[in-house]
Amino acid sequence: MMAEGTDSVDMTSEEMATYEITRVLVDQFFCGELRYTRLADAIAEAKRHPGSGQKRG
Repeated sequence: MMAEGTDSVDMTSEEMATYEITRVLVDQFFCGELRYTRLADAIAEAKRHPGSGQKRG
């Protein structure tokens, strides 16, 4: 299994076509340490926990 966010340099467009693999780019929204794929969810988290959108550390 590959690490999240990395691309395999061995995978070619031809192999992707052969195996019917598609690539989909997805927006990600961060609220502090939490990650969401729906903006509405990130906003709801921020409203539940004001200040949670600030990075901790």
